Amino acid sequence: MLPLIVLASQAAIAATPAPPNNQIIILRETPAPITVTASRNMIRLAETGISISQITLPQIEALSLPLVKDYLTLIPGVAVAQTGPLGAQTQIRIRGAEANHSISFIDGIEMNDPASSGEFRIDTLLSHGIERIEVLRGPQSALWGSQAIGSVISLATRAPVRGSMLYGELQGGSLGTVRGGAGGGWADDSISISGQLSGLSTDGYDIARVGGDKDGYDNVTAHGRIEWKAVSGLTLLLVGRHQDSTSRFDGFNFVTGVPRDEPLETQSRQTALRAEAALALLDGQWTTRASFMGVRADNINRRANAFQNRSDGERDLFRLQSTDRVQAGNLTHSLTGALDIETERFISSDANAQAASNQRQRRRQTSLVGEYRLSTSNGFAAGAALRHDMNDRFADATTVRFDAVAPIGDVRLHAAFGTGIADPTFFDQFGFFPGSFQGNPNLVPERSRGVEAGIGWAAGGHSFDVTLFDANLTNEIIGTFNSTTFIAGVANATGRSTRRGVEVAGRAELARGLTLNTSYTYLDANQQQVAGSALVREVRRPRHSGSVAFNYSSRSFDLSAAAAITGARGDTDFARFVPVTLPAYTLLTLAGAWHISPRIDLTARVENALDASQVDVFAYRGPGLTAHGGIRFRL
Repeated sequence: MLPLIVLASQAAIAATPAPPNNQIIILRETPAPITVTASRNMIRLAETGISISQITLPQIEALSLPLVKDYLTLIPGVAVAQTGPLGAQTQIRIRGAEANHSISFIDGIEMNDPASSGEFRIDTLLSHGIERIEVLRGPQSALWGSQAIGSVISLATRAPVRGSMLYGELQGGSLGTVRGGAGGGWADDSISISGQLSGLSTDGYDIARVGGDKDGYDNVTAHGRIEWKAVSGLTLLLVGRHQDSTSRFDGFNFVTGVPRDEPLETQSRQTALRAEAALALLDGQWTTRASFMGVRADNINRRANAFQNRSDGERDLFRLQSTDRVQAGNLTHSLTGALDIETERFISSDANAQAASNQRQRRRQTSLVGEYRLSTSNGFAAGAALRHDMNDRFADATTVRFDAVAPIGDVRLHAAFGTGIADPTFFDQFGFFPGSFQGNPNLVPERSRGVEAGIGWAAGGHSFDVTLFDANLTNEIIGTFNSTTFIAGVANATGRSTRRGVEVAGRAELARGLTLNTSYTYLDANQQQVAGSALVREVRRPRHSGSVAFNYSSRSFDLSAAAAITGARGDTDFARFVPVTLPAYTLLTLAGAWHISPRIDLTARVENALDASQVDVFAYRGPGLTAHGGIRFRL
């Protein structure tokens, strides 16, 4: 039987410490919920004023959705834009920030793609084997550097706490879709070993609606993790991951303004490694960590199976961090100092060996980070962080972050302020396609400032939270177009873009085993490309969005229903270069599991049960109603 799904706010829930605002958690017989990205060290969720949402394993299994991006639609402030079918390019915008304004971690490895737009290819991320999805909203650059200008997405894979485990699933359904995976692990007092192998394949459908050329998708992902307590106080960690996927898609007819059948495909390969040594002294009060992380991403484009071009990127990150904790009466002080050295490399290759787009680039950043955290026995907590980045391609930058949370009975007050930066991507700086696009090596980093404040209440099994947020963005990197040469490019805007709004989240226990979770976000996101000019509504960011989710759990079966509501939003018709409005839609997922034994479930799921017309990118329609069924086991 699955535990209850709970949507909570800043306050506590029945026998667990109060979670932060707008947070999805799961009632489980485990220690207090923690966060791994709201600080450079693991802390309790109740000790941060940052807006955090978490989706954990019971909810992932209850809905049984194939990709992580499907769960992000249930989180306040998150807008998901999918370019058509499963596996197509998908962008995540949080609180109105740009798609490349988030950093994504998997088991602590920064996974943003250095070979393309700087975004993480969220469309390649399968949900199988994922135990926790964590989203921080607001500028987090003071902790995690460039690209964390708007948010952080962190994922943790399944691993045993003690003993052995084995789990797996197999599903099939509409559009020739098959997905499955198996994983397991073993742990004792000194070592923990875990791993997963998962895959997904779908025939897809014809986006262009002519010619019958289906746009399918294939993905195979392997992930492994070993943590070893070598001697008293010394822990060694090794994490490895490899993903290989191929997405087939259609081109775009700039005369008619609709997709056209073309035999196009992109193969995305990503390999990542993390090695870390942690030394704890003075009964764990002083901890030092040294780690190395390496990521390689390859994006290979083909037409009718013939190579067209590719971009390859590498990121190496060395991190040295030391934390000292001091207990003084009812106060706990934590002081952290860190050194980050990051090197990125980029290679662009064309089928034509003489093409001007063939190039190699490299850049390095060295960062110093300091963080102080205070917590008290009565629940008050606060933190401050400072980061200084030294760049070999840009001017140096300094960012800060402050947060605090104060409980008053069943009510909790929380607030945060932060600044952030986003360095230009390699493509922004050096991208080059003859006759169509030319990069700009003179770009400067984007800068943001954000503030939020909220109030939460919880009593018994019910909770409610309201958070106000306000952010602005300067030096925004925007697209340009020369009407004489017909060459596109990029430049820093001289104006100031704004993003402000409110997030509301609530949770209620309607009956034994039956819970209701709701969220709503109002977003006013506007762009000003030229200083002094009028503000223009940002594209692909709904003014109104939200979610409603019911879950019922019993010994015999579980039933879940989740509706992700996306309001109307603007986009651009690139054939006529005029603004258009994308209509609102609601994606309803119905899912269930019949427990035919304590270890085996029969599962069923209906996606887009209302058969809504889903268009996140102008002219690219999403899938209609699909149905899937399968089996799941755990040992």
